[in-house]
Amino acid sequence: MQQQMSKLSILPNYSIDIEITYNPHNFALSNLFKMAARINKKRQFLFVSTVLGKHLAVRPQIPLLTGTLLAMLYQQHLTGQKIMASSVVKALKDGANLDVVQKSIEGTLELTDETLFIGFAETATALGHAVFNAFHSNAMYIHTTREVLPDFEPFVTFEEEHSHATSHRIYTEEPEFLLQAKRIVLIDDEITTGNTVINIIETLRQKFPLVRQYAVLSILDWRSKQQQSIFKQLEVQWDISIEFISILSGNFSCSGMPSLTSTQPNLQTQATEDIELWPIQAPVDRKFYQSVAENGLVNNQPYLVATGRFLLTSKQHVAQKKSLQAIAKQLQELRTIGPALVIGTGEFMYVPMQIASYLGNDVYFQSTTRSPIYCTDDLGYTINEKIAFESPENNGVTNYLYNLQSQSYTELFFIVERIASKAVVARVVKALQEATKAKVYVISMHELEGER
Repeated sequence: MQQQMSKLSILPNYSIDIEITYNPHNFALSNLFKMAARINKKRQFLFVSTVLGKHLAVRPQIPLLTGTLLAMLYQQHLTGQKIMASSVVKALKDGANLDVVQKSIEGTLELTDETLFIGFAETATALGHAVFNAFHSNAMYIHTTREVLPDFEPFVTFEEEHSHATSHRIYTEEPEFLLQAKRIVLIDDEITTGNTVINIIETLRQKFPLVRQYAVLSILDWRSKQQQSIFKQLEVQWDISIEFISILSGNFSCSGMPSLTSTQPNLQTQATEDIELWPIQAPVDRKFYQSVAENGLVNNQPYLVATGRFLLTSKQHVAQKKSLQAIAKQLQELRTIGPALVIGTGEFMYVPMQIASYLGNDVYFQSTTRSPIYCTDDLGYTINEKIAFESPENNGVTNYLYNLQSQSYTELFFIVERIASKAVVARVVKALQEATKAKVYVISMHELEGER
């Protein structure tokens, strides 16, 4: 296709020049991302995805379909046969028939070889899960995590140099299942240099000496020609194949220097009244592990199997989805007239996203993040509002939620996997209430009705 050049202003005196070299489905840039400044000296720009449900609220089917499209592109690579993805592409572009298209495709793709899908924390945990969700057999899913489990030796650890939290870990009780993989597929929302991919493949090669086929799926691939050539050299050096598959690729360069003048929002720290937690009525499978936050605080609440943090097979995934449908049915009883927002937390994205997709029309999803994005009310800038609060699961870590006032929500469903401290969650609720007039419900996924 013909190369496309775009110059996007991020802030006054700070812009980005983008050259698109691959865009077979003719997505407009705004279909996939907007630009913002990032409060991080290592990297001061951010491609703010409009399809992930991380920093911006989206209909939950949008990120699910984005993962489905990547899965279809991967299958096309495996079979060599062109796959008709027009209905998915059209739904992503115009936002129509999202639920119908998603239900017609999920779980329909086939794999001939046992394949391990790995999603990168924190941003791509749900994207990786959505890719895995498109296949009905011969698939396993696990995602990396920043969690520290003192009683559990990680199966794999590797580093992501540019991130706010650089260490990734993979935990599993069943390494023998992972080691059955004939192919490994890595999923991230964006590949900028490829350094993180090199780090994890270098580590995985030690664990999976027989795997020769790797694929890297991403929405955006910004690797330069020099960085692409490095992977060609590594393929020869390591005697493996590394295939990159993306929805859009190209290269970019930033010019100018951002002047970040706004102050951080006040962290909600004051004491507040106790809050009511809504226990879930449907039984869910759990993993009972302790985690230790970065400030040393311990969280003793169980994890959910359905997240894929410890490994999911295709068969297990089907069973977990039935529980999520039952939870959505419970939450539907709390819905009124008007838009609702389901909020996930950090790495805990896919489960609340899937629940949101079962809640009906006029429901949106987004997740909290530990990534501090510059915020200003300048006309046309992407992030114009943010609230800050302590992470309800990883106490001591500041989390953010952006553009909460983009819709006049009637209900907020704040779904938390593991509540370490009710006092911390109460402060989060207070911050949400101060930013919106919506009714706030806290759904505690580790509290089962009848166990109180």
